[in-house]
Amino acid sequence: MLTRLLPLALLTSAFALAQTSPLPCTLAVKLDFESYDALSQTDYNEANADESSFNYAECRAAQLGDELKNFPQLRARLEKLRGLYRQMRALEGELAYAMAEGGTVHTHAVPRSYPGLEATLGSLAALARSSLGGQMDKRYGASLSESRTAFEQRVKALKAWTPKQASSSFYEPRAFQQSVSEYAQTGAQIMTILGNRADVVTATGYLPLQSALFVDEYLREF
Repeated sequence: MLTRLLPLALLTSAFALAQTSPLPCTLAVKLDFESYDALSQTDYNEANADESSFNYAECRAAQLGDELKNFPQLRARLEKLRGLYRQMRALEGELAYAMAEGGTVHTHAVPRSYPGLEATLGSLAALARSSLGGQMDKRYGASLSESRTAFEQRVKALKAWTPKQASSSFYEPRAFQQSVSEYAQTGAQIMTILGNRADVVTATGYLPLQSALFVDEYLREF
């Protein structure tokens, strides 16, 4: 299980070492992420960059929760999606770590994906409260289908993947396939929550499934 747990351990230790000066959320939500990141870090390093991304995303998440206080069902759905999106990215980092024979870049990429996920959740919230969100079009259906197909093909490739090297200290078949199974289940839960209507809000919710942290590249490379 060492292979399974190491990336999460690295992430925890990185946060512990971070020396950021988080800006108040009341200010953070008025800033784009690049501005927040530049203003909140007193000394740039990888751990600080991770924590900056995490703090900004948490501020955005809190703001969205406040905006949706009169829409409890929508807020609950988006909170569930947030957890699943983040879990999906964490599993991608974990799988990529094993595929590439280690590398803390995979750990750092997970919290740094959170601001982008919050942007998607913000779009979903706006669309769900607007008549525009229910607009249907062939392009939305095509995008939804592309996202689903990309995810399903990725899972299929991961199930068949083995390292080219005869032995690897970072790859343990049972742990790797357990992560693949959890990854497949996470994506399936996301699609169940979103449904399959070919409208703009559903297609938007599917977009995080269309690409992955490192994994698509590594399936071709390793």
